[in-house]
Amino acid sequence: MGGDWTVLNSLIPAISGLGGVALGGWLTSRREVGQEERRKVRETYYLAVLVSTHLDRFVSECVSVAFDDGTSMGQPAGGDGQYETTVTTPHFDPLSIEVDWKVLPQDLMHAILRLPYKVESLNRHISAVGEFDDPPDYAEFFWARQYGYAGLGLDVVQLSRTLLSHVGLRPEPMSFDKDWSAERGLRDRKAVLEEARAASQARCGTGLTGDFVPSDVGSEK
Repeated sequence: MGGDWTVLNSLIPAISGLGGVALGGWLTSRREVGQEERRKVRETYYLAVLVSTHLDRFVSECVSVAFDDGTSMGQPAGGDGQYETTVTTPHFDPLSIEVDWKVLPQDLMHAILRLPYKVESLNRHISAVGEFDDPPDYAEFFWARQYGYAGLGLDVVQLSRTLLSHVGLRPEPMSFDKDWSAERGLRDRKAVLEEARAASQARCGTGLTGDFVPSDVGSEK
């Protein structure tokens, strides 16, 4: 019996040592997990603020395109009475923004990183319409361009709002005037373009032309 107690007494320090090592490892692991979680929160907050600023700038550019009818000071912007664009199309390059995209939920990250493709898709459609349009006003081209970017701008307004809401921030209206905002301007412009298209269709008694918008572009109603 005495031998058993001797063995047990010799094992107690070893067991205690192993328990201490295990506890120390667990505490270290928990500390590292906590640090990673705090880092992710900081990175996500920073990403949301920075990227939403870029998205808001993109929306502002969409507003400019939505109101570009090819004229300047009420006259055709091009030579020989030709209508031509007066503002460049919006550009968004998310991969040039130095943030950790992996901190976002997959669906939100996908929606933001896919925006350049949506722009390319819309631009291809607009170019295709322009190839078969008639001078000097190129009415179908400008309708497709204005309508497409009005819809895309509204989609990006919602995307920016979703991004800010993800980190608990309250989106602020993009406006310098309490009676106007980029979102309201785009909605109003989209409605005007739809009404003009419907009136033209009624006058001509023909089907719509040049009004196709890719299914994932300008889908906001």
